[in-house]
Amino acid sequence: MLLSLTKSSHVLLILLSYLSSSIVFADAPILTDEFDRFLVTKETKVGDRIGKIEPVFPNDKIITWELVRPVPGADRRNYLREGQLDATSIVEIDSKNGSLFLRNTPDIFGVEYYAEVRATNEDGSMDQVLIIIAREETPKRENALDIFTQRRSASGLNFYATTEVDPQKIEYAAAVASALLVKDRRRGGPVTAEMEKVQASMTIFKDFEERNTAIEFYMYADAFHGQDLQDEEIIPEYFRTGGPLELRRDASIEEITHLIHDGGIMAVYPDVQQRLENATHAAIDKKLFRPWDGLPEDSFSHEYLTIGLEIFYGGRQRAKTMGSTTNEDGSPRQPAFRLTTDNNQFMTAENLKTYDPELYEIVSFLFPSKKEFWEAMGW
Repeated sequence: MLLSLTKSSHVLLILLSYLSSSIVFADAPILTDEFDRFLVTKETKVGDRIGKIEPVFPNDKIITWELVRPVPGADRRNYLREGQLDATSIVEIDSKNGSLFLRNTPDIFGVEYYAEVRATNEDGSMDQVLIIIAREETPKRENALDIFTQRRSASGLNFYATTEVDPQKIEYAAAVASALLVKDRRRGGPVTAEMEKVQASMTIFKDFEERNTAIEFYMYADAFHGQDLQDEEIIPEYFRTGGPLELRRDASIEEITHLIHDGGIMAVYPDVQQRLENATHAAIDKKLFRPWDGLPEDSFSHEYLTIGLEIFYGGRQRAKTMGSTTNEDGSPRQPAFRLTTDNNQFMTAENLKTYDPELYEIVSFLFPSKKEFWEAMGW
């Protein structure tokens, strides 16, 4: 999911229970565990409203908002780090509605300021990261893609990468996209043609910090049909060697599949998308899939599909669950994904076929077999 100026792609919500494929949410405020970012320029006046923090899901209870000074490592994604400037020195928040106002003109422009926002009601609280991006002037639309100095097209997709991205990783990502579309090409390329039509594009940044602060691009990204991937999460050896536990998981298949799914599959195969939606909610009802804290509901099926594909290609075969099975206090917790409620089956392709045949069939229909994928990758 593409990150916008004020709402990040990957957000976390707290899920309590599911009834008849409907999600019942906790009454505590639900914020993104990613971040919101807002722009301040030399033209921004003290007292100007620069944005507003919104819960991921509506909450009918009174929420109190406050800003919290940044503490390195305090957020779940480790976006808060040593040496960052404190956003609480330049902005303030309306405690009643979450609106943000400039309280002091930044001393420095061309930098970012960090804080956390805390939303509290009678049932609990949740924090999220806030990034204030200080620039001398408002970025221009015509310069939105200037950050991407490495560009290429392959398999109906555009690949845009920043200067410090390893060129070999760009080639690897393009190879993954081509391999995933082997079956589509045999069918005449309808998904590829749809992606070309909508100009589906993969943006590759050096790391999450570069992505998070790329305001010059994301201000105008709504008109850009894209999905992001980071150099640091491209691990070419991971799937080829069977997903060893000592390696960081390669996110290439996941993120490129998101782009293919959103940019082509949904339009070309609406019936398959409906089957996927049904299978997703069935897995939720069976307590086999628990969308992780903060994921928007319209992304549930997208994540479910990529989990199935990663299992199909052997990337999770060494584990029986995805995500933690215990809470911080040691009490049991339903993991994000599992094949049985006993957490006792390894997540292999064979077990996926046995315990979730619908997801297996959908993945098998849309994508090449593991053998075909390996051959296309030259493994």
